[in-house]
Amino acid sequence: MSIRLFAWLCLTLMLNTGLARATEEGGDGKVSISPAQAELVGIETAPLEQQPAVTGLRFPGRVTVPPDRTRLMNAPLGGRVERLLVRVDATVKRGDVIAELQSPALAKAQSDFLVAFKKEALLRTTLEREENLAPYGAVPKKQLITTQNEYEQARATSAEFRQALLHYGMTEDAIAKLAASQSLDPRLVIAAPIDAVVLETSVVPGQTVEALAPICRMAQLAPLWVEIQVPSARAADFAIGAEVALRDQQVTGRVVSIGTSVDPSAQTVNVRAEFATPAGELRPGQVVEAVVAPRAHAGSEWRVRIGALVRRGTDAFVFVKTDGGFMPTPVKVQEEMPEFVVVTGQFQGNELIAVRGLAALKGAWQGLGGVE
Repeated sequence: MSIRLFAWLCLTLMLNTGLARATEEGGDGKVSISPAQAELVGIETAPLEQQPAVTGLRFPGRVTVPPDRTRLMNAPLGGRVERLLVRVDATVKRGDVIAELQSPALAKAQSDFLVAFKKEALLRTTLEREENLAPYGAVPKKQLITTQNEYEQARATSAEFRQALLHYGMTEDAIAKLAASQSLDPRLVIAAPIDAVVLETSVVPGQTVEALAPICRMAQLAPLWVEIQVPSARAADFAIGAEVALRDQQVTGRVVSIGTSVDPSAQTVNVRAEFATPAGELRPGQVVEAVVAPRAHAGSEWRVRIGALVRRGTDAFVFVKTDGGFMPTPVKVQEEMPEFVVVTGQFQGNELIAVRGLAALKGAWQGLGGVE
């Protein structure tokens, strides 16, 4: 057994017996140890180092499109794609034609409408004639009521088929032309519902598709979101409305939401920033580095070496050198780095903390009900 190990064992035994009395008398948990004893077990100290003021916290993020700004364009009816008039990254205006299909199902819907439309017109003429003759007793009241009911039913059916044609993409003008010409047109036109940019296409000319098959996906690229992955220990540093910049991008956004759950594998929280007028080079799916203005802390942040931190369950402590020993002092961990930990705590800034030889201090403190 080495001399140092023997000395450490002896000193630990001394601390675990002598310190208990000191704690019971003082009640402050102080570990009493002389400079000679500290040197004997290899306890070393280092000045507490203040963490430089942070002007912006940098974290990885990914550009996304808000769900309410995306449109998935589907074929309302089955048919054969005759023309695809857009490509990926194309800008479209509301009403621009995206694709044209030849759809037998549309021709069938038009035929159903024309049958109902003709029946409605015939019954309307019949009802007008009977209403004109009824005051003279030329039309029985029962017959007039029957005609009125038949007309109302025919009008409702015609309106239903008209609504279906509107749903399939026909305009009111196109339906009026259909009613006037009585000529079927199986050409199904799919038009853009919003001003947007085409993100992807799903069909090619000549392809036969079923009803509700995807044709393309488009989105409005203003505003855009940036989903920022922030270490859970840093989530409290952010506030709704905090300014967010993107490295190498001339745009500025604001934090609009802070996640309430933690990713179990990465231990990160999702912070979402919105950019109202993003630059043209900002694209959905793009990986960026976000620079976020942190929430101001009530106190300063300090750096301590990884080995100087003592944990007790979810709590953390450092041993601060005092006259005659060391005082376990609680800290809150803000961020963990490979070589040091950023913490906040009640410090003056001139403290010395134990950075080596903590085993004896921890053992003595454990003997008093400290670290387990």
